[in-house]
Amino acid sequence: MHHGVILSGISGIGKREFAVALAKRLLCGANTEIDACGACQDCKLFEAGTHPDLHVIASEHEASEGRIALIAQYSDRYQDAVARGKKTNPSPIIPVDQIRILIDRFYQSSYISNNRVALILPADRMNANAANALLKLLEEPPSDTYFLLVTDQPGLLPATIRSRCVSEPLEAPAPDQARKWLETNVEGVVPETLSANISVGPIDVARDYQRGTLQQQLENVKRIDALVCGRADPIELAAQMTKQEITSLLLWMHKLVVDLLKWDGAGQVPEWSSQAKLNIEGFSTEKLYKLYDKLASYRRMARDQLNAQLALEEILISFQQSVRST
Repeated sequence: MHHGVILSGISGIGKREFAVALAKRLLCGANTEIDACGACQDCKLFEAGTHPDLHVIASEHEASEGRIALIAQYSDRYQDAVARGKKTNPSPIIPVDQIRILIDRFYQSSYISNNRVALILPADRMNANAANALLKLLEEPPSDTYFLLVTDQPGLLPATIRSRCVSEPLEAPAPDQARKWLETNVEGVVPETLSANISVGPIDVARDYQRGTLQQQLENVKRIDALVCGRADPIELAAQMTKQEITSLLLWMHKLVVDLLKWDGAGQVPEWSSQAKLNIEGFSTEKLYKLYDKLASYRRMARDQLNAQLALEEILISFQQSVRST
């Protein structure tokens, strides 16, 4: 197995669960073919959250809002959990300090396992300094070490990081599989608002439904619809939308543009189209691609510092100019 692996795929399909299972297998002391044995000392320490050879580098937001408690437990070795708990908005960025600590620890010998594993997520949220520091480890990795980078946006990783890892894209479930899973795991009948969610896996759909985020996404589609039709002012709309978490909002807008491009290029009608009047007719494909690039740029900027109000104003103005027929 290559020492650096990028586990990618759309959000909400279980990449984190897969990465944790893979890390457990790499640290397992038994000679099993696929899964960890679950019975050896390594496996017991792993599940207890105390294995000394598992290192989890995560953003504060991942540690506080993520769905896997074990990830948060291990990431506390690299974060101030008390200070994080006092923050209203935990940082979505992985700072260089965590990678520096990882470097120091990885150049020490293993404690009990034959291997050492670093799980980094979301890997695309490393700031520039953190990515550069990690690059040194990837270029000259200590023996018997593995780096598992989890991301739903591998294109946001620096090319230098990607070139030193192997990419393992994980496929999303088929729509019928996803709906069946939702019907089984989401309490009550799945409402039509589920179709407002754009290009994410069923795990995220369930979470967003339970948090009420899906209704907000549907409202965002309607806001963009009003903007396109000239019924909304981009400056006023930006002021309204700044109340939402900016990195998640930019990701949602990015996926919205992807859905529009798929609709235009392949006739793939998005499910949210039944909930809004937004239509592909009259859109400029060239302008949509420019908008896609602009959103990608702002998403990279949001990894460090970004004036959300000004960014949204420019994006919404560009959105209006891109999608309105001329």
